[in-house]
Amino acid sequence: MKIVTSVVNNPTFIEIQYHTFKKFLKLSKGEGEEFEFIVFNDAKPFADYSNDGDITLRTKIADTCSRLNIQCIMVPNEHHKQQLSAAIRCADSMNYILSYQLAFPDKYLLVDSDMFLIDYLYLDNTYFNYSCALLLQSRNEYQLNYIWNGIYYFDIPKIKNIHLLNWNEGRGGDVGGMTEEWLKLQLASEGGGGGGGDGVMPKTDDLRWKKNQTFHTDSIYFIKHLWSCSWNESEMPDNLKLLDNYNELLTFFKEDVRNVNNNFYCEIYDNVFLHYRAGGNWNKEGMDLHNKLTEKLKKILVRDM
Repeated sequence: MKIVTSVVNNPTFIEIQYHTFKKFLKLSKGEGEEFEFIVFNDAKPFADYSNDGDITLRTKIADTCSRLNIQCIMVPNEHHKQQLSAAIRCADSMNYILSYQLAFPDKYLLVDSDMFLIDYLYLDNTYFNYSCALLLQSRNEYQLNYIWNGIYYFDIPKIKNIHLLNWNEGRGGDVGGMTEEWLKLQLASEGGGGGGGDGVMPKTDDLRWKKNQTFHTDSIYFIKHLWSCSWNESEMPDNLKLLDNYNELLTFFKEDVRNVNNNFYCEIYDNVFLHYRAGGNWNKEGMDLHNKLTEKLKKILVRDM
């Protein structure tokens, strides 16, 4: 079992992920899961919006991995200095990670660099029962459906038609658009999706709002999430209310300056993952803001550091 993440600018994310996965990732009730944590270092060796002009971040990420005894793989990305869109650059790095996964087949959980476990994840009751777990993205009134690259579980040896997986943009102009072909074929081959085994692609709105309905197929686990600026305290998952640090978490959500109309900017996935969101500075808000918020989050999630 391998957990992988791609980090572009914030070594603190690595520390939080490392410690929260060690605490909350479980094979089964009461039993820890042995895993290897791998960081793909995608920080740019040139001044860039993602590093806010700080070219030392690539070295700082590597140093953090060394201190925590985490494998750090440098992503070749100097060509990203060319006039490439953020989506093209991200897809390029995701395909580099995919090539590694294909070369070293295993069970992989990939999470965005700013995504953290905040409650227990029991893999044998969830993702291990499927060949993959994914978060569905849709465009053009559900005419385009593809996999989001920010969180997924791939059991590489079990996935069918894995040669079709490709993180390039595709016709939707977003990272992962090219996974559309694989997703269609997968559903058609097993007659799953739609919650009724009818081979119909589930709708992202149904995944979001129909909380008591299951959309998983024989091989695909569809991850549900509370997406950014669409939820508030009223939808907080009940399990999180039982956490020792719940009040601190709730305060963090409420005081986030990025909130819109009192709705939370951060996201929750499968009731156990916290996605800080926009940690790669693609909104170009500046690293000062993200560093301050990250330090606050670190004090809440990793109390013994």
